[in-house]
Amino acid sequence: MKGKREVNNSMRRPITLIIDDGAPVNPGYWLHPEEKHVPLVPNGFALAFANLCREFGVKGKFSVLPMPNRLGRIDARLNYVAPQHLAGFLDIVRKEIAPRFDITPELLTHHSAYNLETGKFRHVYEDAWIRQATVPEITDYLALAFRILSNVGLKATGVTSPWLAGIHNEKDYAQAIGLAFYRVFRRKFTWYFLHCLGEEQPRRPWVAWRNRRRGLKVVSVPALTVDPFFETILAPTKTIARAKAMEGVDKLLERNGRRGRLRELFDRGYPLVMLTHWQSLYSEGRRAGLEGLRELLLRIEKYFGGRIKWVTVGELAGTAAE
Repeated sequence: MKGKREVNNSMRRPITLIIDDGAPVNPGYWLHPEEKHVPLVPNGFALAFANLCREFGVKGKFSVLPMPNRLGRIDARLNYVAPQHLAGFLDIVRKEIAPRFDITPELLTHHSAYNLETGKFRHVYEDAWIRQATVPEITDYLALAFRILSNVGLKATGVTSPWLAGIHNEKDYAQAIGLAFYRVFRRKFTWYFLHCLGEEQPRRPWVAWRNRRRGLKVVSVPALTVDPFFETILAPTKTIARAKAMEGVDKLLERNGRRGRLRELFDRGYPLVMLTHWQSLYSEGRRAGLEGLRELLLRIEKYFGGRIKWVTVGELAGTAAE
């Protein structure tokens, strides 16, 4: 009987949740000043998210921005953010989120690129700077991101790309990730999230770069769904935000469980790699995305139940073919 349970467990389909843009602030407030956004994400929301994930056994990846939106370093202080708010956010991530989620930097700022030599910010966003940077430059940049997270008690396992950072020089980017990760942590395996295949042909994680002589390996893990809650951010009312969230849930898994992207992935034998954003869940304080996530998790539990297994993104990366 014991052997039978182990076989069944090994056959369960992996499922994981990618959360981008995690921070004590709302990235949209600084990235889109032409739009109306609230500047901070309350720590009560972070705790509510952690509690929901614990309730349903959710695992995945959670980004923490080391220098969110050029406001400063989270291992020092942030402009416009009270020290107790930053400390509270980091405490929740360490104690309530990190036990279930891999932690990654999303480069450094998810905004303007940081000049390591001058300590000032460049006049280009990080994705544009990465496109023309050398492997040593990207390596130094990512090493700083890893160290900042480590300084606040968060051990990163991989890297998240803001926007499409790295897609134009992906081999160099993947190499720099591997070299930076080994430099800081002396670990030979890591991974990154860059590709969003939510409306494209799904693909399993793949080895993006390796150095056989040194034993280094870097895996690319793509998201296989769109963000179902992104449209809640600019919804003009709470009612509309909730309606948008439910529309997003239906796109992933309809109420009867028969159709949707997750049903497609499950029936075709792919891992269920879901994507959303911190600000999508927060929905400008309306929490419509978080409510939508609860409904999605209820449907997943109802229709897939014991046939799935929650894993972190790093664990899924470990299944990549040689």
